[in-house]
Amino acid sequence: MKKTIFLLILAVLLCLGIFSMAEEAPDISGQAIFSATSKEQQLKNLTDRKWSSAWQGTKGQSKLEITSPTPVYGLYICWKQEPRAFSIQTKQNGKWVEVQHHEDQYIVHQYYPLEGLTSIRLVPDKDNGKNFGIEELFLLGSGEVPGWVQRWQPTYEDADIMLLFAHPDDEVLFFGGLLPYYGAERGYKVLPAVFTYASPLRRSELLNSLWLLGITHYPVLGSFDDRYARDLNAAYNYYGKRKVNEFVTGLIRQYKPEVIVSHDVNGEYGHGVHRMMADAARKCIGYAQDSSRYPDSFEKYGTFAVQKLYLHLYKEKGRDAVIEMDWDQPLSAFGGKTGYQMAVEAYDMHLSQHKYEQYKVEPRDARHSSYRFGLALTTVGEDVLKNDFMENVVLPSVN
Repeated sequence: MKKTIFLLILAVLLCLGIFSMAEEAPDISGQAIFSATSKEQQLKNLTDRKWSSAWQGTKGQSKLEITSPTPVYGLYICWKQEPRAFSIQTKQNGKWVEVQHHEDQYIVHQYYPLEGLTSIRLVPDKDNGKNFGIEELFLLGSGEVPGWVQRWQPTYEDADIMLLFAHPDDEVLFFGGLLPYYGAERGYKVLPAVFTYASPLRRSELLNSLWLLGITHYPVLGSFDDRYARDLNAAYNYYGKRKVNEFVTGLIRQYKPEVIVSHDVNGEYGHGVHRMMADAARKCIGYAQDSSRYPDSFEKYGTFAVQKLYLHLYKEKGRDAVIEMDWDQPLSAFGGKTGYQMAVEAYDMHLSQHKYEQYKVEPRDARHSSYRFGLALTTVGEDVLKNDFMENVVLPSVN
């Protein structure tokens, strides 16, 4: 009897709208009309869901107007460049009125909540056209913000684990389940740091991959250009050994990772930039503790001592430092999917790289297995269990 009464009350509340299950906000982009002083095809690029295309403002005429028959409660923009200062405006009594103003940002995928607007105009503060480009734009109706909408938190000020890798897609190809397991599942502060993001397209693919893997704090994106190097010397000759070491030393001092994980010393399949990341990680851990090295980052951040360094596939003669991670265990953070499965799904975000059929997330028994690593440096003792990057690590206490 009590159960029947409860169900009747619940039904009444639902009908009255007093109690309701929150519904996910729909993507209403297809209903909208976009206008700007640009070619029609460029405007179609805003919502074609192809990360390889973009809308780009033109000098002096970068205003983008949007009209929607359905009220818009959220605007999700994947910018082509780091977004410059701009305002969001709406029409009131025939005039455009500013409803939000946003300063320069370093996060290129941004979500902007709105209050049911049917007319929207995006206006850059300084309209030179070059800094006002959009890869994809999504308009959301009323409801809960969908999980696929990236709402990035600021980059960690300090990290438990830093994953230092060369290019977008390396984070899953060679490191497998590291990010979903240590970040989303175990809750460590994991900071992906990529040396080069290569292009706006590949940067967006990387952000889509990281978000899928449960990384919600913005990664570090190096500003170096992308170049294949046949060996370690070629990589250093191109980028400049001092510039590379200054960059990596600065990362260590600024973000203070207790553990660093990086590439194979042989560059997995031989890539010189992969080799350079492993080499720089080993050297710069020492440089980061030396106040005479790279004084600019020392003056800003001081020195820092990393506790452990793991390198992909690393082996040291006469030392049993090899560990094998278990990326095949089910993760509750992903509904029972494994870290390896999530890495495979995340690689699907790197669509531009699928033309290279030889690349895939390296399985356990592969030559370049994404499961195998070696302890290349430790100040906290040798691993005993040999299945956990955080073994023996002492995290700083939080006051």
